[in-house]
Amino acid sequence: MTLLPRRSFLLPVASAAFLTSITTSSSVAQAAVSTFDAANDQWKQSVNVIDKMLNNWESYKTGDSIRVELGTQGTSSPLFQIDKAFKVLRDDAEDIIEFTETSDEFLLTLARADSMAYSANFAGGSGKPTPPEVYIEKAKKEVVDLQKIAKALSALL
Repeated sequence: MTLLPRRSFLLPVASAAFLTSITTSSSVAQAAVSTFDAANDQWKQSVNVIDKMLNNWESYKTGDSIRVELGTQGTSSPLFQIDKAFKVLRDDAEDIIEFTETSDEFLLTLARADSMAYSANFAGGSGKPTPPEVYIEKAKKEVVDLQKIAKALSALL
């Protein structure tokens, strides 16, 4: 019997667990994107949210306010469970492989933006902590990348 090194086993498991955690299901969200038109509407609204966020970035003072817009806190944002819409949209994409790879990149960038916004909530404290503004700025950089990827995805539809 061949034993696998712990790292080669744990990395894929941890990655799968992370991706599963950002794509948990909800019957309401699944019902909302069961058709191409619903998924396409959700996608268009999501692109508008990203554009709005960048146009009004100064209004986001906390990590939680960013996370609400990203759809990772609460269910009010069209970005909430956008992965479900991607599954419906990919069947009509011009290049299914390119769409799938780009949508995966979008989801990973969304997770990074969420991570930076989440970190802003806990920045500060005693000693010489990193101020929350640093993490909010890092979240903005990820949202800028998200916007670029969104444009590439829209071009594939």
